[in-house]
Amino acid sequence: MGRWSVVPSENSYCVAICEFKSSNERCLNLELGERLFLYEECEGWYLGYKPSDAENPGLFPKSYVRLKPATVVKMGSMVTINPAEEPIIEEAKNVLREWHEQWKDLFSAPYSAKYSYKNNLDLFQSIKGIMCDIITALSSSYLGVLGQNQLEEKKIKITQSIDHGNMLLGLDMVPRDEHGNIVNPICSSDDITRSQNSVSVMELYNIHKKVNTYRTHKGSDAVRTNEPVHIFFGISQCIMSNPVPLELYATLYNYKENKMISERFLAPLTKNGLPEDKDRLNDIRTIFTDICRDDLPNLFIIVRFYRKGPVKWESGSGSTSRGPASGSTTYLRPLGLSYFSIKTHMDAMEANVGVRTEATSNRLDIYALGKDKNEKDFCDLHSKVIMGERAQFQQFDNTHGLYISDVKILFGTLEQVKQQNPHLFKRPAASVYYEMITRKLGFPAVINPTDQRNDLYITLKKALFKRGNKTADRNMLVTVSVRDQKGVEVQGAISRGTGEPHVNQYNSSVIYHSNTPQWDETFRVNLPDIGSYSFENCHLLFTFRHANDKTKNKDRPGFSFIPLANHDGTLIANKLHKLIVYKDTDKSASFKHTTSDYLTLPYYYETSDISRDTKIPGKTFQQMFSEYIEINTVFCSLKFTQNSDLKSLLQWEQHPERLGDILQRVTTRIQGEELVKFLHPIFEELFTILDKKNTELGEIVFDCIVFIICTLADNKFEQFRPVLDNYIERYFFHTQVYIKLLERLVAKVVQYQDSSSNKIGDVMKALEYLFKFIVQSSRLHSQTQTIDRSFRKIEDSLLQFFSKLNIMIGVNPSRLNVAKALKYFPSTIPELTKILPLETTCTIITDFIDAVPVTDEKEIINYKLACISEIVRGDVIEDEVGCGLLTPLLMRHLKMHLKTEETKRDDNAIMAEKNLAVDILTHILVTVSKKHSKTPIVGQIVSPLLELLFSLACQAEKNSELSRDYVSCLIALLHLMNDGHYNTYMKEMDEPDLVNFLNDVFSVFKDLVEHNVYPNMWIVMSMLQSYVILTSITFFSRALTNISPLANGPQGQDYMGKKKQLWYSFFQLCVGFITQRSLQLEEFRESKRKKIANQYGDMRSEMGHEMVHMFNMLEENKKIFIPEIIESFIKVSLVPLESLRKDVIPIFYDIIKCYYTEKGNFELVEREIIDKLDKLISAGKGDQNYLTMVHKILYLKFEAHNKGRMDPLRQTGIRFVVSVKYLLTHLLNFREVVTGENNSEARMLCIVNLLNFYDELNRSEMYLRYIWKLYTSHIVQKNYVQAAFTLDLYQSKLKFENTTYLHPFEILPGGKEAERKALLTLKIIGHFEEGKSYENTFRFYKDLCDYYEKMFHYEALASALNKQAEAYKSILKVTRYPQAYYYVGFHGEGFPQFLQNKQFIYAGKEHVQASQITTRFQEQFPKATMLSYTNTPPPELRKSPEQFLQIYKVVAVIEERSEFTGKEVPTAITKFYDTNDVTCFSYDRRFNKTGGKIKDDDFQNTWLERTKFSTGRERLPNKLRLVEIVETEVTELSPIKTANEQMCNKNKDTKVLIDGYRHKKDQNANALTGYLNGAINAVVMGGIQVYVDAFLYDGYLATHPEDRDDVIYLKGLLVEFVDLMEEGIDVHDKIITPEIRPLHEHMVKTHATMRSDTNCYRRELGISSGKPFRTGTLSVRSATNSGTSLSRYNSTLSRNMRSRNSMVSVNSGGEGDASVVAPPPLPSRRNEVLPDPASLVKERRSASQAPAPDQPALPPKKRTSVVSQSPNMAHSNRSMNSNGSLDLSYSNNSINNDNEKPGLPPRLTPPENNSILVGSALDIINETSNSLSLENIIRSMECGDAIFEDRDSTLTRSSLYSSTHSIGRNKVNFVGVGDDPQGSERVRGKPKRKRSIVGMFLTGSRNKGKR
Repeated sequence: MGRWSVVPSENSYCVAICEFKSSNERCLNLELGERLFLYEECEGWYLGYKPSDAENPGLFPKSYVRLKPATVVKMGSMVTINPAEEPIIEEAKNVLREWHEQWKDLFSAPYSAKYSYKNNLDLFQSIKGIMCDIITALSSSYLGVLGQNQLEEKKIKITQSIDHGNMLLGLDMVPRDEHGNIVNPICSSDDITRSQNSVSVMELYNIHKKVNTYRTHKGSDAVRTNEPVHIFFGISQCIMSNPVPLELYATLYNYKENKMISERFLAPLTKNGLPEDKDRLNDIRTIFTDICRDDLPNLFIIVRFYRKGPVKWESGSGSTSRGPASGSTTYLRPLGLSYFSIKTHMDAMEANVGVRTEATSNRLDIYALGKDKNEKDFCDLHSKVIMGERAQFQQFDNTHGLYISDVKILFGTLEQVKQQNPHLFKRPAASVYYEMITRKLGFPAVINPTDQRNDLYITLKKALFKRGNKTADRNMLVTVSVRDQKGVEVQGAISRGTGEPHVNQYNSSVIYHSNTPQWDETFRVNLPDIGSYSFENCHLLFTFRHANDKTKNKDRPGFSFIPLANHDGTLIANKLHKLIVYKDTDKSASFKHTTSDYLTLPYYYETSDISRDTKIPGKTFQQMFSEYIEINTVFCSLKFTQNSDLKSLLQWEQHPERLGDILQRVTTRIQGEELVKFLHPIFEELFTILDKKNTELGEIVFDCIVFIICTLADNKFEQFRPVLDNYIERYFFHTQVYIKLLERLVAKVVQYQDSSSNKIGDVMKALEYLFKFIVQSSRLHSQTQTIDRSFRKIEDSLLQFFSKLNIMIGVNPSRLNVAKALKYFPSTIPELTKILPLETTCTIITDFIDAVPVTDEKEIINYKLACISEIVRGDVIEDEVGCGLLTPLLMRHLKMHLKTEETKRDDNAIMAEKNLAVDILTHILVTVSKKHSKTPIVGQIVSPLLELLFSLACQAEKNSELSRDYVSCLIALLHLMNDGHYNTYMKEMDEPDLVNFLNDVFSVFKDLVEHNVYPNMWIVMSMLQSYVILTSITFFSRALTNISPLANGPQGQDYMGKKKQLWYSFFQLCVGFITQRSLQLEEFRESKRKKIANQYGDMRSEMGHEMVHMFNMLEENKKIFIPEIIESFIKVSLVPLESLRKDVIPIFYDIIKCYYTEKGNFELVEREIIDKLDKLISAGKGDQNYLTMVHKILYLKFEAHNKGRMDPLRQTGIRFVVSVKYLLTHLLNFREVVTGENNSEARMLCIVNLLNFYDELNRSEMYLRYIWKLYTSHIVQKNYVQAAFTLDLYQSKLKFENTTYLHPFEILPGGKEAERKALLTLKIIGHFEEGKSYENTFRFYKDLCDYYEKMFHYEALASALNKQAEAYKSILKVTRYPQAYYYVGFHGEGFPQFLQNKQFIYAGKEHVQASQITTRFQEQFPKATMLSYTNTPPPELRKSPEQFLQIYKVVAVIEERSEFTGKEVPTAITKFYDTNDVTCFSYDRRFNKTGGKIKDDDFQNTWLERTKFSTGRERLPNKLRLVEIVETEVTELSPIKTANEQMCNKNKDTKVLIDGYRHKKDQNANALTGYLNGAINAVVMGGIQVYVDAFLYDGYLATHPEDRDDVIYLKGLLVEFVDLMEEGIDVHDKIITPEIRPLHEHMVKTHATMRSDTNCYRRELGISSGKPFRTGTLSVRSATNSGTSLSRYNSTLSRNMRSRNSMVSVNSGGEGDASVVAPPPLPSRRNEVLPDPASLVKERRSASQAPAPDQPALPPKKRTSVVSQSPNMAHSNRSMNSNGSLDLSYSNNSINNDNEKPGLPPRLTPPENNSILVGSALDIINETSNSLSLENIIRSMECGDAIFEDRDSTLTRSSLYSSTHSIGRNKVNFVGVGDDPQGSERVRGKPKRKRSIVGMFLTGSRNKGKR
């Protein structure tokens, strides 16, 4: 490898053009498009670095990058490389990057209302197209193949695309100059800061207005009405099913005027529809030019097809034509036409693309004449087709068509179009002649003098011929040629149509068999191409003959002729000419006459006086009486004239006696088109006449000159003004004319001074060119005389003229005369400055403007302001002297018109006046800013207008364009002012005036920053406005420092109030400025933020510094602004700008110190700070960094205050800082969760934190405010119980004894405190009752009734007592479901700070399942990961920066309530308190202590881990659903303790059910039957035998001696269970019907066996077999050690036997031998009044119909008929709960709620047709139902965990007859007998008799053979 060398600085920048990957550590990996800077190079390698990683350079191949031009900037040791690309390229790349993100967002959110499109997908496609256009333009720019002009075009196209895309996306407007360069405002008056693209304030504003107007009107006004328009038209092919050679003629047709408006474009085609010239293949095109834009909607392109061949086309076999025979003559016959609508094309472009010049491709249909129509009607076929007259034409089928390749509508002059679209004008390479341009017939709307057109268009209209001796009408052919006086044919003088070479003769088409042919064919005679022939001696010759296909034509030829010039030398007129037809007497086939034979004959048919065919004497032809031909001529020439009067003027010396008459006809009979052709000779003749001192004709000559000049003022001839200017400068040499012109001018003014005539208007209109003639003449004259004398003379004459003019408009203020004078006076100023001193010119201007009468007439005011506008746009104002002289005049009149007060004038007139005045002021400010910014002129503007502009900006209607104008002028003027201007302006005021002025200034500024008058997209104007306001405030604040708010003034206290308000307005302005949206840079994208920061810096910091400085300047006066000023500084300090916060936060310390010094405390300040922080933080201000800075800065300030001494301020201040930190923490947390529908719990938690904070501070108003927020949040969520507890927080602070008046708050009316407390109490009671929490209402009822009784409100008291009574009834009658609770853990540091690694108990809503709770929290924290386990998460997970959610169900731990002791409490009450008013919760988890796998039938090794959670003092439910856990305890329960607990629960439920039936024996026994049968015949669950097998076998105590007490207790529980079953059987025997008796007997037998099996336990425990056993009667037989453990355990167990879900932590029994102690008795409920069992059944039914809160929803239905076992449950023959207990009945609920079964099926009525059902199937049979759900049978019988996956699988009763279904290891057998009277049902395809089910029994592996 060669040596490494340093890369030259100009080659040190490159871009990767290909991806490069390398495993070498020394190499750089490159991505496509990545930018790199180069250090060194060697052979094929570079050493360089990436801008983003400059510290790690590397190697990469040269071939993978492309060098780009760059500039190197060295600043000391730092070297910066800047790419030297075109700014537009860099801008385009940045724009594409910026758009890319928004473009993707549009696709991901397709339907949004942000933009004006129907949906975002439309916008997505539009932006995609624009981005592709930009990329395409950039790629061509990068290739380096474009020239400079093309690059400029690409630049314009890119900028237009960027601006259009920004508009669609709603991005900022980018101001540009006319070349597309981005412009920047001048941010300083120093010239050093001005760059080439810098503009003044008003220039920048005008750019924004222009772009905004274009956007508003969608570019419709961007094109002037008289702008030339051109249409490009291209044809690719013509397809005909019967191919013939064609000639195609295209022309423009104006439908509105019903005429062709252009010449014809010709394209000969072969029979295949392709051009005859192979070089024009797919290149048949033309451009129709000089079209008026207003005509576009009415235009059609008509394409006519003419068949080329013989007159009669020979047909061959089939459909294919043979074509002309060999050697036959070729003629044109009409065939058909197509048309193209320009309006339709424009509408399509506007709708689809939005660009008016885009092209389309299309197929055009071909139309022909209708059947039985003569070919002479072909000339009018196009109008019939367009109008849709179907009878007049027929349409060719789809096999015919004209295919157009391109249509473009082009704007601008032809030269501009050629430059912009050079490819359209490219000629075919081998084409000898190709004419692209198809001209308009006649002159365009604007005539261009450089366009030397000399064209004569001849249109063959129609003719009339005799049939003669023919049997049919003739086929007449017209041949036209141009011949000279000698009859010689002029070569190449005729153009058949553009696109083809010129010819000698024109042959018309042949109209078949028609003696009255109509052609409408136009051809052009090119007069310049006549060559050496003089057109005055040429004529057109028309010859006629019959066309046929025979070789010999015996028809007599005819002819007509017309000379091109008249006898006086003028060309023939533009009109319709009817020519005489002459016919030869012999039958020669050709024309053989000489010109001497016919030129002397008449040629106009109208002038002929013959009455029959007449032979011309001495000639071989005769004049035909009834034959003629009509032609139309259109002459377009700037060289020749058709006017005889004009020719007379140019040759007046030949007839001087007729000069007066000739001059008179100049103004009456010569058209403008003729005048402009001969401007030079006409003016020469007129000035020659004037020079010859023909005084009697002087006035007429002057009128002629005025007339011609006024003609040039017409827009049509404005292009000829340069021609006249050129004549004046180069060819005008009349030195004495100025005297006579001035004399005539003065005479005219004097003439109309005292008359009401308005003729002076034409003189004023011609004033500009009259002065040009006068000035040029006087300058020429001065060259021959003394200069001083000459100029004094002309100066005196001019002053005299203007003096007379001023007198005229003052004395005779005719509206039209004054208006004309004002309109045309400015045009004289440029000429005056050429010969008069500038001071004199300014004096003339001043006198003229002042002479205009003051009037309310709208027209005169508008013309006056328009005149002033023209003056300020002229050169005089550009000169410093002229500007200085005219500024006082301009300011005086502008002030008068800007201050226009409301008068009787129309509002629109006043608005127009102000708009014109503002426009003038705008131009003045632009000029002064660019030319005179450092001159005294600025002061001349400031003095009269500054205060006025402030007033106008304040009074203008907001968001109107006029208000933007005022503000922009004000900003521009302030931008021009410097220190001297401010000082001078304010020194002239006394203090009261200054106070008023500054008040206005600050008010306007504050309004501007708070309500920006500019649209949001005008970010550049908004930033400039802020910059100027900031600069101005620094000047105005200096004056403010001299105004003391406490100093006495001449106007007393009111004046002092004004001064204080002035200071306060200043601070408010500073706050508004700093917080305005346009300055919040952190909200902008990075590129925008950098650009603003580089140009302006962060203006918020500067304004904040000024605000702090001014506050410190108040010194001892600070106290008068406290506490009002606090909110201002808090708003500023909340702005996320670190430097600003560092300046402002210490102010709070100063405020506190100042107030403390004055008052001795700062409680008011503290209150204000806290209130405002709460308000602003809740509104979205502030962040975590703000909290940190406030705490740090203020803490250090207070800590340093009198450090080392016990200063009260120091201690109180530190406490205050801590409080603020606490407040900010909770406010930020609250704000973080304040939005969203699913985060109500977290939001309420934050509200409670704030509640507690304000409660500690005793801030009652804030406390109440957040109570109401919490209350309304609960109401929205329908948390009525929580809402009641929330209101109680406020109600409890009120007293019935107080009569203090309380103001209205929210929906609470104002009134006495006692009345509000009563109102709140009623609301609380209502919400508790809505939440069915009736028990919580009683204390409120008591307080309310006491109040009513004390106040003697007996009616209210009676109502309250009635409601209280209803509440008592509702407790026993209303169905209430247990409250469900869930553990919610927020693990990880990714959660908000107030939730991080915290655990909560969540009180679920009624009927809300666990899955819904989980989903709710997942929606609130979508980034959180759900933990599927219930163990405590590991420490590393809690420290993780991510989010982890852990949610599972827990149960409430029942608390012993002293008020229930020794009382018979209804079950409805105890059940309520089981899950309400609790603080402890538990969760059980099964585990195997041996480490093995948990087995369902392994009762001995299955332990429970019980986790107990405590919420401390927070009892649930309360004001929140989410309450934090304060303590957690984990204990373990052995298997036998678990069994004892389950047996206790079982016995409790049994007793409750039996007692209910014992007290009410007249109810349905189904529930008791099912319960007893399920417990006694528990073959599926195994019954109590599973406990015996697990714990009561002989060897159990040997291996588990510590469980001795538990074994004894279990035996007692089993004995109690058997006794309870016996009681149940006794009750059952008394209430059953005869149909159930067999089942009852079966249960009696089974129970006897069960009793005998447990008699051994009775004997062991010393229990008599004749008495029912209760655990309270258990006797002690064995003497062991103390029974403390058993007693403690027994006590705990007894205390929880009320709940079958009891989960109190229980410790294991003590070690060693223990004496058997009888457990304490269970709470007896034998004598309590139990609810009606029917109501229990109803409750159970409703509970089953509604999904329980803690039960999962049933899985979706599946189509399968297989009965399968649930994967989450054990086999039915050994079904076990998650806690290890065996389910013994139909109503089992497991301890572990994770696997709880769905709700039970509804209770159904018993059958009425004597059907008998054994077991719990009775619960689900309904006689009115035809089907029986097997799943419901299984669920009702509690057959363990077996479920049906096919939830649609049902069995009819007939299909159940003698059927067996397997469920796990058990079998369900159905036996049916008897007939059903309801008929039969088709089952499995066969009709079956319905039978009633009379029995069902279960068999299983454990219970084989048992019924």
